[in-house]
Amino acid sequence: MSFRKRGEVLNDRGSGLRSPLMRGPPRTPSIPSRGPNRTTPGSVSLPDTAERLMKLNIADEPKRVDGLDSTHVGIRPSPATSQPTTSTGSSDLDNILGHMGLPLGNSLLVEEQTTTEFHSILSKLFAAQGIIHNRITDGSADKTRNGDTHVIVLSLNQMFAKELPGIYKGSRKQVKKNLISEEESKVTVQNLNQTQRSTPSRYKDLKIAWKYKLADEKRMGSPDKSDTQQSSEYKDYNHQFEITSRLMPAPIASELTFIAPTQPISTILGQMEQIIKKNDKKLIRIVIPSLLHPAMYPPKMFASSEIIGLLHGIRSLVKKYDERVVLFASISTDIITPPLLVILRNMFDSVIDLEPFNQEMSQFLERVYKSQPGKIQHGLVHILKLPVFTDRGEMRVLRSEWAFRNGRKRFEIEEWGIPVDDAEGSSNPDQPQPQSHSHSHPHSDSPNEVSHNKPAKKTRISLEY
Repeated sequence: MSFRKRGEVLNDRGSGLRSPLMRGPPRTPSIPSRGPNRTTPGSVSLPDTAERLMKLNIADEPKRVDGLDSTHVGIRPSPATSQPTTSTGSSDLDNILGHMGLPLGNSLLVEEQTTTEFHSILSKLFAAQGIIHNRITDGSADKTRNGDTHVIVLSLNQMFAKELPGIYKGSRKQVKKNLISEEESKVTVQNLNQTQRSTPSRYKDLKIAWKYKLADEKRMGSPDKSDTQQSSEYKDYNHQFEITSRLMPAPIASELTFIAPTQPISTILGQMEQIIKKNDKKLIRIVIPSLLHPAMYPPKMFASSEIIGLLHGIRSLVKKYDERVVLFASISTDIITPPLLVILRNMFDSVIDLEPFNQEMSQFLERVYKSQPGKIQHGLVHILKLPVFTDRGEMRVLRSEWAFRNGRKRFEIEEWGIPVDDAEGSSNPDQPQPQSHSHSHPHSDSPNEVSHNKPAKKTRISLEY
């Protein structure tokens, strides 16, 4: 029988625990994997983290800049999603898209149900807006730069570049007034004397009512402060084009590039991607005017396998370079089948449908707005899909809510409302009056009464006509 001392720990097998009665530091554990220096047989010791970071030389690498410059005149944030957005060339079309333009990395398809060419006007506006953005030079930027926007046109029509509309400069009176204001803005002794004389003396009188000053400013044409502030923030984002004029000088090869759609699909996609890579740090605007036009596309392209391959490849390029590429296409729906039209709509992020009025509706509007020909609309605008909200676009359908008008100054889109024909309403109450007057004297044979009834009969016939 053995005895143990009072301070000795029982079953001590190398554990790090010690008795309260024992003095001194605890012994190191004998388990190899729990020590301060963990070493595994056959492993390599890792160097210090600081040494590893020094070898990477992160600070010496050039900083990579993706996307466009934040000072690009043709880019503004979307009020709906804050995504970078560019203008389509039509301010009204920008409004109905919900983003004040087309967000980068997205595509827009404009359809038209008849053989008219209203959709081609929107294609030209989209391309002309890109050319204007490229020609605008910031005052703080280098004057010798090659621009920051490039347009790619998939078409055989080389005259497309020469048919782009020019910027609307106003009427002759407005142009003359602008020239006079520029001359008056120059600092000369004569201009200073004229400005002192042109200021009304009652502006200095504090007792006069403020409405007289506002009346003078309205008569002189001074702009509103809120409109001036909003336009000055993005003054070069969108421009008003005059459709009857031409953009001068015409675009050159460094601003616009044509790609023939008669080539193989792989060649078209290869040329397009090469142009995008060549014009790096530039906004690329791809335009496909009159898609599947029989005069520009081979017959094999009307097969679903061919056109789907082409559009799918272009869509992949837009999504690959989504920080600086947008796509605009227009098509006439009368030349393709409905199943193919459904497939094409699924390939685009947003779809707008134009439905021109028939002859009867056009004649009705001409009769109603006979004294105001500038208010005659030319068709309806249907929204089939809007961009960004989902991967396939917001499935929001708005039919017969908007109407478009192709004017000389711009392509206008406004809310649609059926006008009232006042001529028909005013003619109905007058029709029974001649009849009652003719039946009031059925047995009268006097010549005066007969001559009095004849004009009434003529009036009734003309009203019916």
